[in-house]
This record gives sequence, C-alpha cells and structure tokens, in this order.
Amino acid sequence: MKKLLIFTLIGFTFLGCDSDKDEVLNDSDYAEYIIENSINSEINFMAEEIYTTNEIQEPVLKLKLITSEMFPCINYGLSTTEFINGNELIIRFEQIVEPELCFTAIGPATSYIELPENTNKISFLNGSVIDKYSININQEKISLTLIENNFTTSLHDKTFRIPENSFAYVCGTNTTNTNIYTDFSEIIEQNADFIEFEFEGEGRIPYPETTDGNWVNHPSKYYKYTDSVEFNNLANIMNEYSSENIEENSGVTISIYGWNNIKFYSWIEN
Repeated sequence: MKKLLIFTLIGFTFLGCDSDKDEVLNDSDYAEYIIENSINSEINFMAEEIYTTNEIQEPVLKLKLITSEMFPCINYGLSTTEFINGNELIIRFEQIVEPELCFTAIGPATSYIELPENTNKISFLNGSVIDKYSININQEKISLTLIENNFTTSLHDKTFRIPENSFAYVCGTNTTNTNIYTDFSEIIEQNADFIEFEFEGEGRIPYPETTDGNWVNHPSKYYKYTDSVEFNNLANIMNEYSSENIEENSGVTISIYGWNNIKFYSWIEN
C-alpha cells in the first residue's frame, strides 16, 4: 500500500511538470511567433537611453539585452526578431552571433533594440519558453514589473529618464586637491540659469554617479538650465579654469555631460 502511494505521488508530480510545460508550449497568444531556434544563455536586460552617434542629438530609448554567459570576444551579438502587437513588444531570441573580427576580451553577447514609448508589456520568447513583464514609460521614469520569468532578469526595475536641458558635473581629484571639486561647482552655481536638482526616489540614474579611477571619486551633481547659450559657454569657462588651476598629471578630471550628447572635458581644449 505504501509503495502504491509513493508511485501515485510520483505520477502526479510528472503530470504536473508536463502540464506546466504544455502550458508554455501551447500559449495560443504566441504560437505564431514561436520557432525551433533558441539560445542556451540566460538573458539580463535593462531600459537605457543612449546616443547612436557622436553628434549632438537627443537620447534614444532602447532595451539592452545581455547574456549571462561570457564569450571569448567582447563583441558577440544577439540575433532577435521583434514584433509589435498593440502596446506589447514581443522579442524572439534566435541565436548568438559570432563576430567576423574578434575584439579580444572576455564579455557577454549584447544587443540594443528599439523600445517604443507606448509599450506597456514586454514578452521574451526563447524557443517555446515565454517570459513576460509589464512596463510603464513616462517622461520621468521607466518602471518594469515581473509577470513571469524563466530565463530573463531585469537588471533595473526602475530607470530615470534623462531630463531635457540637464547636465551632469562629474569630478575626480587627488587627495591633495579635493578643493577643485567644490571650487568648480561653485563657479557653475554662480550662474542663476543653472539650477541643481536630484533624482528623487528609487531608480537607476542615467548619468555617471561618480568618476571612476581617481584617488577621490566625488559624487556627481546634476543641473538644469533654460538657456543653451549659457550651457555652451561652460566650455570656455572650463578651458579657462583648467589652464589656471589644474596641473598636468595632478590626478584631476572634470567632465560635463549634457542631456543632448554635448560633453566638455578639463583635459582637452573644448
């Protein structure tokens, strides 16, 4: 009797697994998109505003896809096909793409795809496995909520948008000249057109939050402006300040990152 009970329980367990599998395989909403091709790696993803050229331009909203598996070249890619069904973005993974020319460094396969502003749901297809997320996109923030996942992970459930007419002040110094960080921020704040702000609440900040690699990596400051002429004049102000106050190889870097891909650096003539 005890053996019969054990076999019965095992039978129900296998039936339960098959039932879950059939539910994925027979999801009628996605049957037309499912193909045999799939990839073996799990996928991390995040919403990100990027610049597609080195020219002045407004940021473009993308979805960044990153494999958890590492490859021998850092420029491996992901082959995907995207479908739009109303306000739903459906992404089908098809294969890992090996580059013709290898950039020799270990790294994940990555890909960027367009993320339409009116999207309210994202579905990922890998063979017959389907992951689903709801997404809310507004002018301030992109917010993701898990519905079900098997092979994907959202790296940042909330990501701030880059505010129009904003810039980041990013400064790193040596231990002997930390005053430069404060001095130059005070110069910025003397201009009444530059108003400091903070990204309030939870979310990934789209600007650098500190420098990287300096002896002292100071926290970045963020400003908004109304006059683009005043912002562009920061290039001259930085040139002047740098030539008078920053010695070569002194461990100091100052960067200004504008919302529209304009950048000023203390170590070059802007």
